[in-house]
Amino acid sequence: MALADDILADIDSNTLNDIAQQVGVEPDKLQGIIRDSLPALLGGMEKNVQSGEGAASLANALGQHADANPLGDMGSLITGVLGSGILEKVLGGAAPDVSEAIGKKAGASGVDVEKVLKILAPIVMAYLAKRLTSGGKADPDVVQKEVQNASTEAKAQSPDLGSILGSILGNR
Repeated sequence: MALADDILADIDSNTLNDIAQQVGVEPDKLQGIIRDSLPALLGGMEKNVQSGEGAASLANALGQHADANPLGDMGSLITGVLGSGILEKVLGGAAPDVSEAIGKKAGASGVDVEKVLKILAPIVMAYLAKRLTSGGKADPDVVQKEVQNASTEAKAQSPDLGSILGSILGNR
């Protein structure tokens, strides 16, 4: 199963409702935002791992997230504290533009989408860490390959958004 599918499957209705309430959007709309945010986050990570240094940096960060369970710490997750730094690393200055593009498609504000991105970022990191680490370490070459695969799969699930995100992320 694709990484994005695994993440979507694990966000149960209670979690979805908790996040929706905190962000201020309807659960159905939130589900669409989440679905469209995953290609953005994975696409940002894919861009970062294109260099050996970027792959090594992500591999190191995944090692630090190897035991993370962000869905088990909804308080920290919902405040965005966990995700702000990750989002900055992954999307850099493109976060507002990415948020606006996803919001436009979902019928939500870019501000609300950015809140969702901050919530999703540690979830994505934890899922990647579970898949790619062993003994708290991840191989940069494996990380590079798997992130590229996960990004390609996620973009295929939202092809209309993929080209928009590609142009935004390609410019950062």
